[in-house]
Amino acid sequence: MKKLFSTMAVSTLALGLFAPVQTSSVQAASPVLLEEDFDDIANGRLPDGWKLLEGQGAVQGGKLVLNSSATSKPARVVVPLEEEEGDYVFEADVTFQSAVEDKRWASLMYRIQNENYPYYQFAVRRGASDVNGLEFAERTPADKWLVPERNFYTENMEYGKTYRLKVVASGNRVQQYVNGQLVIDTDQAGKYLNGDVGFQTSGSKVEYDNVKLTSFEGELPPVDGEGALLPQEAQTSMINAPTIINGEGVDVPHDETASALIKVDGDAGNLKGNGKDLRSVLMTLKGKKIPVLHMEKGGLEESVVGLLNDLSISDVHVVSSQTGIIEAVKDLNPRIRGGLYYDQRHLNKHDLKKIVQDVHKSESKMVMIPQNVLTEEGMYYLHNRMVAVWGVGGDTMASTHELIHLGVDGIVTNAPELAVKAFGQYPEQTIVQRPMVAAHRGVPSLAPENTMAGYRLAYELGADQIETDVQRTKDGHLVVIHDETVDRTTNGTGAVKDLTLAEIRALDAGIKFDEKFAGEKVPTFKEYLQEFKGKNVMLLVELKAHDVEEQTIQEIKEEGMMDQVVLQSFYLDSMQRSNELAPELPGGYLFSSAVPSTLQEKLKNAKKLVDYGTINDVTLNSSYGSLYKEFIQYMRQRGMLSMHWTFRAEPPFADKLKDGLIGPITDYTQWLTESPVQLEIPIKKVNLKEGKTRTIRAKARVSYRVAEREKIETELFVAEGNGVVTVNGNTIEAIAPGKAQVFAKHTFTMLGEEWNVVSEPIEVTVK
Repeated sequence: MKKLFSTMAVSTLALGLFAPVQTSSVQAASPVLLEEDFDDIANGRLPDGWKLLEGQGAVQGGKLVLNSSATSKPARVVVPLEEEEGDYVFEADVTFQSAVEDKRWASLMYRIQNENYPYYQFAVRRGASDVNGLEFAERTPADKWLVPERNFYTENMEYGKTYRLKVVASGNRVQQYVNGQLVIDTDQAGKYLNGDVGFQTSGSKVEYDNVKLTSFEGELPPVDGEGALLPQEAQTSMINAPTIINGEGVDVPHDETASALIKVDGDAGNLKGNGKDLRSVLMTLKGKKIPVLHMEKGGLEESVVGLLNDLSISDVHVVSSQTGIIEAVKDLNPRIRGGLYYDQRHLNKHDLKKIVQDVHKSESKMVMIPQNVLTEEGMYYLHNRMVAVWGVGGDTMASTHELIHLGVDGIVTNAPELAVKAFGQYPEQTIVQRPMVAAHRGVPSLAPENTMAGYRLAYELGADQIETDVQRTKDGHLVVIHDETVDRTTNGTGAVKDLTLAEIRALDAGIKFDEKFAGEKVPTFKEYLQEFKGKNVMLLVELKAHDVEEQTIQEIKEEGMMDQVVLQSFYLDSMQRSNELAPELPGGYLFSSAVPSTLQEKLKNAKKLVDYGTINDVTLNSSYGSLYKEFIQYMRQRGMLSMHWTFRAEPPFADKLKDGLIGPITDYTQWLTESPVQLEIPIKKVNLKEGKTRTIRAKARVSYRVAEREKIETELFVAEGNGVVTVNGNTIEAIAPGKAQVFAKHTFTMLGEEWNVVSEPIEVTVK
């Protein structure tokens, strides 16, 4: 062992991709407690005093090599320290040589008690780009794992490539780094304040080198909560109410809004925000509102990003009508969310298609559109292609309600007080915008999964998206089937990849579900595409393997359906490859994770996940069990739509709808057929004389896809009457001069609960 007591220069902690600049009072000279490069250690040995606790671990070729063949057989080496130390900087080079699977990991252990356990560790999975690829973990006194903090890295740990891991520990504070990037920042290390260090691998073969342990004599700053901001908005009984954004004309941000739009101008040396000093504007908003920077002047990208970095602001949107500006900003900092600013006076089918392409190509998820060009059909088109819409307008009460009923995800307004007032006028459990529904593998509750019979039924039931799974046969054809084998869903056996298309097509994919579906075949991907080509429905395609992206996209292109498909996968690298091949296609990352227990942990987790989606240009298509109200709200405030799987029971479905769920994936599309999409009134203004009456009967729009209206049972209610009118059923009676707002309401039962759908208000003037 090379144990040195010299000095070293410790630099200010660097700005990383995952956290703002952190500074500390580290002194310029700190004792080096341990330094080892293994060059003088014979093969098969360990440095003097180092202990192999379990598994295989020894020096080979000037490196410490730990080899674990399985999760149940970890390899672990501990380095006892001569002095009781706990505030230190522990770092080493780490190189993966192999791994049983991408979830297997290597770690730096620290503050080890009793030369064994308990201890803390910085664990890095081979698949470090997974949403939980990095960990701050505790091995407890009961010899069990507790993982309080997780994060991700921008890439997987490539075999043969060396990465520098570093842990800075000070009291209960710990920071963990990969290649100088701060990836985990926690204050949950207070149980063990000193102890030994060590190395561990699980299911992987890993080399360690250039180990260094330095005494840390400063203090780490408090954990920075910037970015984990959840602004409180207007109270409302609406389900999935839009977020409210202060317009550029709002001088003092309203208390009950989430974000503030700031027009950026000036020059590199004198940046302006809404005509004021941009730095001052941002400092005023910091920790209170989410900045939305509207940039139309090119050449300011570096200065703006530099200012944001300087102010440690990363929870920010940059919107522009020029995709080049968005792309330049994201090149400088991929954590910054992009958004398209649409400034045209028309919005036809061609415009809508281009918006979708521009949003996804620029790695954005949101578009801002003037209210006067927005339509219900345009909203549906964009939503179904995973584009969130912020409507710019709402400068009167009537226009505010109109935006709400258009189903926008955000209202950008110079009169936020009107939105706040409007939000308070709706009754409990009002669904203004029915969620987009993705039919999971068709309708497997009523028909055999992943068959044309099931897909056609899903379409008939009004599904907005039809979900399927793509795999490849032995002879290179794409088929739609979920499992890796045909055993469960057909009358055959064997792996899909080991069967030819002819062999798979000879199987019966319906008989196991019900004899009436006997003869149903496993469809080809092309057959699935061709069935719905040109129909007003989106196809949600899950890539079940790593190597089918190019062929899948090619077949979509051949059918001319690039504007009708959304991709998703549990494999992030598959989504990254799809983004490279076809950046205009929306893509979603499928995952599942635990729900944190405290509010602070929930917000921190929401921030991590939204950063993950932003950096990797994917929507966050988590399991519904991973969702919680704050996470849903966090995504909505940041303009991110997502689809969530798989609802098979009514109570959790209802619960998540009440939390604001926007995109359920379900086996039971029929559960939502009882929900009208929209309630429409024949007239928005009524003039009455005292004592006179007027009967208003609303109609229901029953599907986003079909321009069909039905008579429906409704009743009127008064939101703000002030004694001007009374209502009885569908009849308004004028009582006294003045103005009142009257709404039509339909109450229906869905998922075992009562819900309301409400019309836009009728403005009643009594003379």
